[in-house]
Amino acid sequence: MPMLIKKIFPSAGAGEIKFLESISHVEEKKKGDVLFFEGDEPEYIHYLVNGVVKLFKTTLNNGKEITINYILPKAFVGEFASLKGIKYPFSAEMETDGEVLKFRSHEFINLIRSNSQLSYEMLLYTADKIQKNYEYCENLVEKNVRKKIAKFLKEHEDLFFRLNKNKIASILNITPETFSRTLKEMKREGLIIERTVVKINKEKIEEILVE
Repeated sequence: MPMLIKKIFPSAGAGEIKFLESISHVEEKKKGDVLFFEGDEPEYIHYLVNGVVKLFKTTLNNGKEITINYILPKAFVGEFASLKGIKYPFSAEMETDGEVLKFRSHEFINLIRSNSQLSYEMLLYTADKIQKNYEYCENLVEKNVRKKIAKFLKEHEDLFFRLNKNKIASILNITPETFSRTLKEMKREGLIIERTVVKINKEKIEEILVE
């Protein structure tokens, strides 16, 4: 746990790490586990260690579930609700098995408020999430399917081989048929190598991304 906390907050000293450790715990999660429901009070601040989290809202008129976004590893989930002191405006559910580090919200925020360096690091996480949201929006309108897949391969190679291919297609906002067809083309070109072990040709992936 101390090493994990240090990775999240590199500037944290021994005393701060010990305090953060005392107000947190790691939970193993299964696919389908709910981190929080829309309308819940934020008792914890969640940090996704590994796995994928789906954010969704439920419509009032027919109870239909609408997916808002997917959160990938090494990111906070719904932390703004704790920081703003509001109820969660959406629900969060594990899309895969994974691990979540949970900090008790009130004590965590008090520490952040009292420590300028930790506040700055939380600000960086917020900026990173804003950047990823922009990239997600760009991904929705990006017409080059190969680039979409290549970017996902580069940034989330482990998830690529853990997630259902239809789920990756959904995350990338492309049809399963287009995803499968493009994937076969990339395999034929040597971008993805399948022998006894599945590997990615990272040099060729980079060539796609700079086209």
